[in-house]
Amino acid sequence: MNIIFCKPELTMAEPAEAVTFFQECKEILDSYTTNIHYIFTPIHINQLLAWDVEQDDIFVFFTSEKGEYTDPVLKMIRKFNDAKCRIWSVAMKDNPECRKPPEPVSDKQSYDIPSRIENRNPLKNNMRAIAQLFARKLIAQTLSPLYRDEVEYFISHRRSDGEHIAMRLADELRRLTRDRNIYRDVVCVKLGDNAQKDIDRNLSISDVLIFLQTEQAQESCYIIKELCYALIHNIPVLWIQIDDASYEKMKILPGDAPMLSYKSEEFDQSDRLEEIANEIEEKCFELIMNSSNQVYTYIEYLNNVCNSNKLALKWDKSATLACEVEYKEKTRNIYDNGIRKNYIQCFGRNPKENDIKSFIDRIKVQDAYQRNDKLFLLSTHGCREKHIGDDKIIEENYDDYFMNLENVCGIKNIQKNKRIILSGAFPDCDEIYNNSLLEALVVYTKEIIKRGYTLVFGAHPTFRELIFDIGQLYASDVKYSIEMHMDKAYIGEYDLDELQEKCTLKLADGLQEMRENMICKEKGEMLICLGGKKDKAQPGVDIEVDLAKRVDIPVALVGTVGGRSSDYAYETLTKGEWSNLNSWDKTLNEGLFYNVNHRLMIKRLLDEIEE
Repeated sequence: MNIIFCKPELTMAEPAEAVTFFQECKEILDSYTTNIHYIFTPIHINQLLAWDVEQDDIFVFFTSEKGEYTDPVLKMIRKFNDAKCRIWSVAMKDNPECRKPPEPVSDKQSYDIPSRIENRNPLKNNMRAIAQLFARKLIAQTLSPLYRDEVEYFISHRRSDGEHIAMRLADELRRLTRDRNIYRDVVCVKLGDNAQKDIDRNLSISDVLIFLQTEQAQESCYIIKELCYALIHNIPVLWIQIDDASYEKMKILPGDAPMLSYKSEEFDQSDRLEEIANEIEEKCFELIMNSSNQVYTYIEYLNNVCNSNKLALKWDKSATLACEVEYKEKTRNIYDNGIRKNYIQCFGRNPKENDIKSFIDRIKVQDAYQRNDKLFLLSTHGCREKHIGDDKIIEENYDDYFMNLENVCGIKNIQKNKRIILSGAFPDCDEIYNNSLLEALVVYTKEIIKRGYTLVFGAHPTFRELIFDIGQLYASDVKYSIEMHMDKAYIGEYDLDELQEKCTLKLADGLQEMRENMICKEKGEMLICLGGKKDKAQPGVDIEVDLAKRVDIPVALVGTVGGRSSDYAYETLTKGEWSNLNSWDKTLNEGLFYNVNHRLMIKRLLDEIEE
């Protein structure tokens, strides 16, 4: 599937505004797609006319102000129309000749820029915002497992001081995009419905959680619950601070600092509100694409697992991110379950009902349906073994699917009675990328617990609830799987009985003793450092690394999430002193520094210490 995008000068006499539109589209498309071809000159047109055209291609051109086109341009349009490709025309003017595309596609609706402008205030950034919306529609067509245009936003806010802002923002986002579904519990819960069940259901299908952090938001247990759910289930969180509200007392934060910050009165100013909605829409798109891009780490891990002689992998060229997996060896428990071959469709985003229906409709008419014992729609949001359509078609999450693959490969997950220490704090960097630390934390925590180790960590207020929730999902015995260390000075802030139900709690007199208890008092297999502050005389990462070296515990420095662990890793790399931290080879250590595939790297780390 390709996008063929024609420069406006090829069809327009006065393309000034169209050039701006084209450049804005190009910036986004170049950032997220590789299957894009731009047609700039008559030479490009001649080359295009000689190409083979695929039915899935999308051809984009600007309509002429006077409805007049050169013969080569008309030949291009006819070529793509004859191949039954999707043809998208962009009309920059409001006269009938411009709004109507030429034959043979004159009956196709243009993307009408004047009508878009009429529905918006005359701000200088209008063309940029409209172009971004158009580019996202193209991405939704070509990378549908990663992005769809009918995005679901969930606004998490405190009614007492955030309802007015949430209302104004929701209305403006709907006006801006037309295709956005915005969930706000006060108006979306129907009379007589169970409010909490409705909230939970809509949160589970959301593409972005927009967190309006007002002053009273940190007092809401419901907001904490919503943030926890989003972070565990890989729903991107856009953190918006209102009126410089404090957040030091929040039990969980979706990052080290807000991504956007506004004054509440700005939401009552029409022009400013539109600018805010544009900024939020742009940030949400970035978050969705960054989050969806994690699908490639799952695919890399899948390839890695399937390199064993027990599994074979064959990609489906007729679909995006779909393949067949075959169990080659006659593993008895697999045959007992009647599964030897399965088909998987990978999603980087939260699949919706129409995605599931499209998958079922597509797969049932293909040979793959008959060839395979089971067919899986995989995502980070999938429910475990949820049948959709019939007994052969299943919605599943990556973690459980990969656990099944590992069981086939003979990887046993039993309690090892071994401790792995996880040290982490948010780095000082662009907040839009701070989500990468949370992604790493979630992946490392899941894999450590699933592989039968005890996860040891200091009671970091942001990470604590997240780790507890992961333990509830993946640990058969949370008191074995999670060991949390805490300074006694903070005991009064917590319910100790509740904490002791969720972990093995160990108390210390002061931060230094807590660190020594974590690292030195009992044998540890490894210290993993994620992020960490850099603006201290002696950063916590350095102190904990020194303690680990004192008792000969190998240290893993994860460099891809920024912060002190990244700087420390770079310093060690440039000096060639990995042997001061561990006995692992250069490839593994440098992989931790460069590789953003956290799933693959934690697997390699655990394999290393198990050898």
